[in-house]
Parts: sequence; C-alpha cells; structure tokens
Amino acid sequence: MTDKNNPANEAEIIDLEAYTRSDKQVPVGKRYKVRIDGEDYVFDHAIVTREEVLQKAQKSPVECFSLYLKLKGCDFELIRPHQEENLAEGGVEHFITKPPMVYHYLVDSDPETTEAQEMTPNQILADSGHTPLAEYYLVQINPDGSQTSYEQTPEKPIRMKCPAMKFSAIFKGETPVS
Repeated sequence: MTDKNNPANEAEIIDLEAYTRSDKQVPVGKRYKVRIDGEDYVFDHAIVTREEVLQKAQKSPVECFSLYLKLKGCDFELIRPHQEENLAEGGVEHFITKPPMVYHYLVDSDPETTEAQEMTPNQILADSGHTPLAEYYLVQINPDGSQTSYEQTPEKPIRMKCPAMKFSAIFKGETPVS
C-alpha cells in the first residue's frame, strides 16, 4: 500500500528521504515513509528486515530479488537475507531491488547454485557431478509439468530464472541388469 492513498495520516509519517537530504535527525517511534523502486511505502516501526521491505514492495518470492539500500553520501549497500535495518538511525535515502545475485536450481532434486545468468546444459551437468558429459543429457522440468530436452543442444545457453529451476540428468548408456 502506498503512502499516496493515505493523506489523513501525513502529519505523523516521517519522510526518510526528505529528512536525510535536509540533515535532520530522524525521530524514533514514528511511522516512516520509504521509497522502494520509486514508489513510497510506510512502515509502522523503525527496525525492518530485508524480507519485510521486499514484501511491502510486493516483490515475491523474496528469494528472487536482491535488495540494496542507498545511504546519504554512499554507494548502494547490499542487504543480506534476514538482515535488519534501523530506519530511525538516519542517512537512509531509499531502497532498490534487482534480480538475484545467486540463482538456485535443482538437478535430480539436489540443490545447486550459480552466479551465472546463463548456463549451458553441459555446464549444469558438470557442476552437478554428472560426468563424463557424453553419457548424460539434461531435461528441464517446467512449472506446468512439461519437459524440455537438451539432448540435441548441450551447448545452447539456458537463461537462469527464479524461483529455482528443476532439471533431470538422463543417463544415455545402458544400465547393467544383474
């Protein structure tokens, strides 16, 4: 909910960006207006977590976003999961969100991570320990349950997405029978 829709409570809301720019000390125990990605939001308490800020800005699921805080006179600071920020400390200008820094994915239900925005099927197989690569190919399990095979395109880049993508490593060779 944005601050613009609640003019009756304007007097009791502290505009953090305005206070920071005018070098005023931020009062404790008030409601705080914070800008997130260019939109204004109000918090009823001074201590906020990364997850609260992302939820307030309707960025869901929260693990699919990186959150940065702009402090006066500083570059942007990355806010880590479950990290708390005190809005009443002063110096807060605004927050911005970006795509995640780390992508999570599953290969045969085993969790994997990457900082790469794109990976080839062979990279995914190698990183998950499915070698030699000639003996495997990758299949993506799509959210609707359908499957995408990369058997014929092992070097075609796959754009990593959030929430976690799901893959299966398919063994091409013969399985011995006892």
